[in-house]
Amino acid sequence: MPFFHSVILPSLKAGNKCLIVSHANTLRTLIKQIDNISDEDIKGMSIPTGIPLLYRLDKNFKPVDPNTELEFRYMVEPKGYTWATSRAHGFHGVYLGDLERLQDIQRKRDATNRDWQRIILRNLALSLHRDMENHHDGELSNAGNLGDGVLETRQLWWQIHTKMSQKEFSNMVILARMKDHLEMLMYKKRKRFISIGQVEKVINQLHLDTEGHVVEPFVKVSEIGDREERAKQWYESMALDLEEECLIK
Repeated sequence: MPFFHSVILPSLKAGNKCLIVSHANTLRTLIKQIDNISDEDIKGMSIPTGIPLLYRLDKNFKPVDPNTELEFRYMVEPKGYTWATSRAHGFHGVYLGDLERLQDIQRKRDATNRDWQRIILRNLALSLHRDMENHHDGELSNAGNLGDGVLETRQLWWQIHTKMSQKEFSNMVILARMKDHLEMLMYKKRKRFISIGQVEKVINQLHLDTEGHVVEPFVKVSEIGDREERAKQWYESMALDLEEECLIK
């Protein structure tokens, strides 16, 4: 940040455009400071290698919102996070360049994230199964698999609910959908127990059904409709700013 304030900002104030090249974590730290993003939210930010990330700053050197700034032309929507649109986290940059590569990066991130959520669910079921086996003085067969047997539906629901009460797991789509499925079994079908095989089947199906939903894909911005909408938003925001200024005066 001392370098940013002593070198980059003076250059911007002189009317220059700056190109900053560095490693991902350094760039992530810089973006965190520019956009005032929280420690927790910045962890999920995507920094694709070799793809330009563009910021425009206003006269106070605050980042301009790319969704409302009329002359901010970009090739892809500003998506930088796993769990929400960029604006929800305060991210104001936009990625430029190779749309297909960005989409491929997001597809891989989506697949990795879905795999991770599937592992979490399987581990919760394994842990619950192990506890039941130990309670009955038995041994868990096939330690690396879910194996045979049954689980109490409510207990599995509670395990997932407890996991999701932790902030880092709270927005996991596959876990949330598994909770919904177990609630449906409990309250609509009155199923007190669920077999291990059924759990495995549901987890695998949710893994397939959520493809492309866990990590939002990059999509191309149209040249006409989206620009007109951005122009409308821009003029509306200007009118609101003017109205607020008049009220203050």
